[in-house]
Amino acid sequence: MGRTGYRGLLLQPEDHGQVIAGCIKANTMTSATVKKHSGIPIVHLISGLPCSGKTTYATALRADVNGVLFSLDRWLITSFGKYPIASVGHEEHTRRVLACRALIWESAVELLRRSADVILDDGFFLRVNRVRHIGLAQAAGARAKIHFIDTPIGVVRSRLERRNANLPPHNFHIDPETLQGFLGLFERPSPDEGGEVVIVRDVLQSRARE
Repeated sequence: MGRTGYRGLLLQPEDHGQVIAGCIKANTMTSATVKKHSGIPIVHLISGLPCSGKTTYATALRADVNGVLFSLDRWLITSFGKYPIASVGHEEHTRRVLACRALIWESAVELLRRSADVILDDGFFLRVNRVRHIGLAQAAGARAKIHFIDTPIGVVRSRLERRNANLPPHNFHIDPETLQGFLGLFERPSPDEGGEVVIVRDVLQSRARE
């Protein structure tokens, strides 16, 4: 079982359910190869729960594809400050998320027009939001790829507890009740959403199950 170039993460394609051997370049084509042959940029949608490893993965992906990374939480906290999500309520938090997504996309589409890949470290809990961004990507002349960070919920809870105790500057405090609500909202990505799906799992967790 080989490692990818994504700092200890394994890639697994949704359709076959088997781990790709070797580094990321063992995949069908890297983003750089795709663009060399087609000139088509890619919008990478990073989907997963809080503390699943999305930002670590997205940062490594940025280096691999020489793309531009947009982190939703960074934009939210820069724009509105660090606030308890539960205290502002679901409706207001959603309003802020949608406002930041609109601003991010305005910048992202300009980069796509210049044939640069963009990475959206967003979470993309809901199918409707992934499908919408895939449609936006296609309208901008780009391809879309969903990277689903599939981390066991026990690992997510443990990481979240540690992160809450020493909160980084661009992360929200998420209590167990809020995480449970996110679990109820999250819809697992599927290939019929219009973009390629890549499943990402922790190497250490994969080894623990072997």
